[in-house]
Amino acid sequence: MLKPPITRMGGKSKLRKTIIEMIPEHTCYAELFFGAGWVYFGKESSKVEVINDIDKELINLFRMIKYHAPEIERILEYDFSGRNIFDEYKNATIEHLTEIHRATRYLYLTSQSFAGKGGHYGYGTTTRPSPQIFYKDALQSLKERLRNTYVENLSFEKIIEKYDRPNTFFFCDPPYWETAGYGNTFGEKEHLILRNMLKNLQGKFLLTINDHEKVREWYEGFNFKEVEVNYSVSKDKKARGKYKELIITNYNT
Repeated sequence: MLKPPITRMGGKSKLRKTIIEMIPEHTCYAELFFGAGWVYFGKESSKVEVINDIDKELINLFRMIKYHAPEIERILEYDFSGRNIFDEYKNATIEHLTEIHRATRYLYLTSQSFAGKGGHYGYGTTTRPSPQIFYKDALQSLKERLRNTYVENLSFEKIIEKYDRPNTFFFCDPPYWETAGYGNTFGEKEHLILRNMLKNLQGKFLLTINDHEKVREWYEGFNFKEVEVNYSVSKDKKARGKYKELIITNYNT
């Protein structure tokens, strides 16, 4: 299993083994909300693979790893964890940067910020700085993994419309219901659009989401698997602990 180059809010590091074991036979594998890509980087390659996210900087990062991994390594080779460096990257005008420099900026900010959100410099008295330098073997492995993958930056609706076939499997990890921290608006309207499109799929889907009565109401009639996940990344100790989540599918596992 490969490790993603970044962390993201709601990443599936703790659930990916369970999810991978539940993936049915398919020809085309498509992720609607890619994020850090824990499941994609953890599973065996499919014949056809599609990764998608609406975050342009995230998708640019994976495109640049796919095509320019050595240059990203060269730029970051001698960088270290520093507040001034962090602020320089954070306050840089993206429009004035090349795609490669945008990718290195994104890598640095996510690796050196609290919870990988890129907003505030991460530091502590009991932990070392997070590594922002990626060894050549690691980046090369990621590059090889991305080689035969379609990298998209579209809405989830368009990805479903373009790639839905009887032999397609969609992994769906949308922003959780009534959960803060994702940095984009994904309310009931968006959740219902997603639900309605999943109801009418030609292919199969697996969706991960927090266990909420509203969610259970939306997906009534589908297959539910209840799981518990331990979250430890939070400034507020009260927010840490085990949370119930759902894995929802339109097929039997």
